[in-house]
Amino acid sequence: MLLAAFLTGCTTKTGVSEKGKGGEITAAVAQDAGFDQLDAASYKGLIQAYPMIYDSLVEYGEKGRIIPSLATSWEISPDGKAYTFHLRKGVKFSDGMPFNAEAVRFSLERWRQKPEHSSITASKALENIEIVDSHTIKLHFNTNYYPILTELTYPRPVRIISPSAVTPAGDLNGKFVKPIGTGPWMVESYSKDQQAVLVRNPNYWGDMPKLSKIVLKVIPDPQTRVLALQSGEVDLAGGRMSNIPLESLPLIAKDSKLKLHRTEGSTSYYLIFNYNHEFFQDVRIRKAVNHVINKKSMVDHLFGGVGKPAQGLFQFTVPYVTERNNQGYPYDLNKARELLAEAGWKDNDGDGVLDKNGKPFKISLTFQNLEYPEWKPMCEAIQGDLAKVGIQVNLKMLERTAYYDELWKSKGYELIIYRTYSDSWNPHGFLA
Repeated sequence: MLLAAFLTGCTTKTGVSEKGKGGEITAAVAQDAGFDQLDAASYKGLIQAYPMIYDSLVEYGEKGRIIPSLATSWEISPDGKAYTFHLRKGVKFSDGMPFNAEAVRFSLERWRQKPEHSSITASKALENIEIVDSHTIKLHFNTNYYPILTELTYPRPVRIISPSAVTPAGDLNGKFVKPIGTGPWMVESYSKDQQAVLVRNPNYWGDMPKLSKIVLKVIPDPQTRVLALQSGEVDLAGGRMSNIPLESLPLIAKDSKLKLHRTEGSTSYYLIFNYNHEFFQDVRIRKAVNHVINKKSMVDHLFGGVGKPAQGLFQFTVPYVTERNNQGYPYDLNKARELLAEAGWKDNDGDGVLDKNGKPFKISLTFQNLEYPEWKPMCEAIQGDLAKVGIQVNLKMLERTAYYDELWKSKGYELIIYRTYSDSWNPHGFLA
């Protein structure tokens, strides 16, 4: 999928003044925002909230360009192992505490060389943090790794948190108390599994947000999110925070009270094979599955043209992706049948399902429907496509926690649908 659809009400219970001094918006979120766990050095809570509350030293600009944030400039040593950051002056955290090199060191020390961050080279390779002066800090790495700056733009866990956000204050091993950052927003209130409220950070160093308040209302069910939007209960739904069922878009498009906004994205959906499953240890089987799936039909008929058929793993909006390095498999049923036959799979008993050595070609396809409601019709389409060549697919829909447990912990899936990321993690963070 290439397009992210956002739905907004044309008229809301609040508005934004022309001077940018008022107004609030209620946005639907699919799950609890987890503000009681939104530690800048963690992976817990709503990922979209991290950049709203916490700033990073540098940010990720268009086409992967690195732009200043809390660091106004930086130099890299000739050997590529030392980065000197000149910090923005006059900045305060939302609680009024000063932002300086000590605060940066506190934040970086909390995630440096921690096992849970081993996939981030900026974490595992950071040997020493040197304070040059109150607003200059030098990071010493044990390797020359080109995406260091890109990794420092990630939405988590590399952002800057106030030393007073833990107790005892300033203790590297202190207990996280509340999210306190230098970003444009701060937490006003939080009710678990109900809603979270963000208000403008009065100490924000950049352009003040035009809205004065954002309410994040938890609505787990995708269809209920659509109804909430139509009734005016929420003003905004869609995107990664609260995906809207794509089959609902034609109806929504006809609603004069709603506006549908589309923008290019960088997320792709793809299938993961479990290589421990004997069927998928044969590369010919994996290729055959790729050739069987009719991606264009899925986009045209299931989703009314929203999105584009994936060519390779990444979208062409992702840095470094080209036609040459992002080649996929065309829809080709005959090629798929040929590969399956070469691998020894035939319908020996005429029941419509391939078999080999007495084993029928039956597999499961795991997905979840809470965060990505479009996965259900997509998986049903994949089920139908694979049936055309004699592969029987049993759909396995799990609730969100069970889905991620199967994906990351037990790895008990046979086939599972997942996504690439939609920010600066693409492509190197995703491939690491």
